[in-house]
Amino acid sequence: MATTSLWAVRSGLKYLVDYVSNEEKTVGIDKTLDYISNENKTMNKQYVTCINCNFANPYESMVNTKKQFNDKKEILAFHGYQSFDAGEVDAQKAHDIGVELANRLWGNHFEVVVTTHLNTEHIHNHFLLNSTSFLDGKRYCNTNEDIRKMRETNDAICLENGLSIIENPDQEHNYFSKKKFREMIKRVIDEAILSSRTYKEFEMELFTQGYRLNGFEDSLSIQHPDSKVPIRVKKLGNNYTYDRIRERILNHDFIPSIYDRKGMDMKPYLQRFKAKKLTPLQRLFICYQYTLGILPKNNTYRKKYSKETTKALSKLDAITDQTILICKNEITDIDQLRNIRINVLRELKPLFKERQHLYYKLSESEDPKSIVEIREKIQSLNQEIKQRRKIVKLCDGIADRSTRIEDFFNREYEQTKGKGENVR
Repeated sequence: MATTSLWAVRSGLKYLVDYVSNEEKTVGIDKTLDYISNENKTMNKQYVTCINCNFANPYESMVNTKKQFNDKKEILAFHGYQSFDAGEVDAQKAHDIGVELANRLWGNHFEVVVTTHLNTEHIHNHFLLNSTSFLDGKRYCNTNEDIRKMRETNDAICLENGLSIIENPDQEHNYFSKKKFREMIKRVIDEAILSSRTYKEFEMELFTQGYRLNGFEDSLSIQHPDSKVPIRVKKLGNNYTYDRIRERILNHDFIPSIYDRKGMDMKPYLQRFKAKKLTPLQRLFICYQYTLGILPKNNTYRKKYSKETTKALSKLDAITDQTILICKNEITDIDQLRNIRINVLRELKPLFKERQHLYYKLSESEDPKSIVEIREKIQSLNQEIKQRRKIVKLCDGIADRSTRIEDFFNREYEQTKGKGENVR
């Protein structure tokens, strides 16, 4: 059974494109059949599909469409989801159903990004729909008729795929009543807390999913996008009061969960940091994260974020990847980093040459079995090339960031020194 919802977006379109396409939510392990050896192969797959827009930059495609038709209306896009029961579908089936729904509803007129989020127990699809048609500039309005059509189309696709649907939804207390409404809201709050470093980010996480928060303290309420009646959060349980939510945001172990999702155990390196046994470059990057509060020194205090911190947090994924490369390779200084970069570039040259040769063989081959074999080899090479290119990019980022980190610490020192002189 899949439930759907769609709501208007009036700001933060770029943020939403990044949110729905976030690799930490959309990349999963995909088992595909190896046609040559009949053995199971496992690889990473990102469940993101762009319909009628550029996969590399869907945001730019949507903005350009609005510029083409001089559309400056308040509603920029529509954001929605399609949520499945836990264990009902796997990632691939969920994504296929989401793409099919988007194509049937909007594929002939609108740009849509369809993503499947795998970071929760309930696999769910996100839709980001440009409100301006690329075909004629007409706008999507999400009328009651559009909402009815979305539900009917969703139910039809579910039945075609052997999934159950909600019978007579109009007779239910709420379309989501069979989803254990309050339990679903508690789950959404829990996930938003784990994804947030501040209460403001917590509000934004809920906003991106269509929820509304109103009031504060005992009057704090949350409203589901498909519900007309808000719910007081304190009625969800002692763990969901205003004060308790703020406390959970402050105290939860945010950064290690990011490193864990990347398969990196940072505890030994943090212990070595305290024992002053890290390489200079390792120490520089970890000290930077401690100073900014990205890596909290304890779970009871987190200082107010400065502009410097906010900017760093926006590049959090890059910082963690760079730190992992430095730690895993025990990189001591920039010279060693430069040598790693040079060696990786040398490794890339024969891979490019081999891939070009395989493309040539593919264009010449007419044997179906040979074509499958060649494509498998090309795919394998593409993965190797992608991994090495990422290392080169990370090396460049480390070199650039290390200089900025040193400047940051120099400014910190000068400010501290200045305050000391004023005191005297």
